[in-house]
Amino acid sequence: MKSIFKEINNIEYSIRDSFKSLSECTSMLEIQNLNTHIKSNLEKLNQLLKEANEKLYERNNTIEIEQSKKELQFHKEEYENLKVLQRKVNLQTSKNLQEKYKQNKKLLLSGSEKITQQSRFYSNQNSKADLLKTSISLTDTLKRTRNFMNTQVSRSSDILHEINESSKIVDKTVSQQKEYENITTEGKSLLTKLKRRDMTDKLLIWFGLIVFLLVVVYILKVRFGTQIINWIYKLIGPSINN
Repeated sequence: MKSIFKEINNIEYSIRDSFKSLSECTSMLEIQNLNTHIKSNLEKLNQLLKEANEKLYERNNTIEIEQSKKELQFHKEEYENLKVLQRKVNLQTSKNLQEKYKQNKKLLLSGSEKITQQSRFYSNQNSKADLLKTSISLTDTLKRTRNFMNTQVSRSSDILHEINESSKIVDKTVSQQKEYENITTEGKSLLTKLKRRDMTDKLLIWFGLIVFLLVVVYILKVRFGTQIINWIYKLIGPSINN
């Protein structure tokens, strides 16, 4: 869209420059040539406006769509103003030429007094032409200022959008970090529980082993009586005496 609006601005500037040249024409041939050139540029401008209108809703950003709508509406109004201004400049230029031809005709039939009057007439016409040029120049300046402001607003909108996206990424990162911290805390708690359970299991195993040995000793004592004790003493006794 930015490239289309840039091309639209260039064509509008070209048309206004042509209006300046049109207001200074001194023959009908020059007027016809310039009008042909202006008409071609107006057709291009109209085509670009249609193209911009078609591509307006291809964007995803609502803010950009609204800004493009405003700028497109401004250019549409400028297009209509240019057509009206073309007619006015043509009328004024044609009128100036007619007056010039009439004065030249009278000049051929009159004396020096008429020459002075003719000079005054040209002076008035030049003043009108200067006023027209000044008006067009002021319009161009205002248009450039408005385009510059629209560009700055568009840039500010893009920066704001980027900041919002960055904030979302930061918030997402913080949320993920909190989840990782919770998982780490739960892991530490599970490890502590496993260590406690391991210690309990070891104690239970040793306790079971001692109970088993006591039961074995009791069974042997019941079955064999004191003989098994004497036999154990005979096995262990010599090693103890030595």
